[in-house]
Amino acid sequence: MANNEETNKKPIYKKVWFWILIIVIVIGVVAVAGGKNNTNIPTSSRQEEKTEYNQGEEAILGDGAITVTKVEKSQGNSWDKPKSGKEFVIVTLTIENKGNKNLAYNPFYFKMQNSQGQQENETFSTINNDTALQSGELIPGGKVSGTIIFEQPIGDTGLVLIYNDSIWSSKELKIKLQNQ
Repeated sequence: MANNEETNKKPIYKKVWFWILIIVIVIGVVAVAGGKNNTNIPTSSRQEEKTEYNQGEEAILGDGAITVTKVEKSQGNSWDKPKSGKEFVIVTLTIENKGNKNLAYNPFYFKMQNSQGQQENETFSTINNDTALQSGELIPGGKVSGTIIFEQPIGDTGLVLIYNDSIWSSKELKIKLQNQ
């Protein structure tokens, strides 16, 4: 009779408690793997990812480094003038690839925010034709300089250049333009 009971026993994988245990272990592993965020490092030692910079500082996002080297304002020329109450803001910048893969760049990655909180895309103008930043790709260590032009209210001193290289990411850099 003892032999008959052993042969009628359910295999371990057919027992409910076995699957409950497996589920608990899987949830525990997923929670531990997903929750790793260097919490064992003291807060003072952790590097916070910087997202706000000043003109002249090297702003880093991923493998790209952006430095705004100059900001000029213009009323345009006889053929190309800004709208009434506005002026052209011409931003000269340098982009450098600090990574080990090619880095795409594009003037459409940039917006400008004024002191009223309005964000505007690049303005197309002829006054920076010779220096306008075009789209392209940088090899590792490569560097490019150019200008991007925006139309903003005359005399606005709260201008911020915003950079975001991906529509899939909310990460962006903000560079306060001081030399206005």
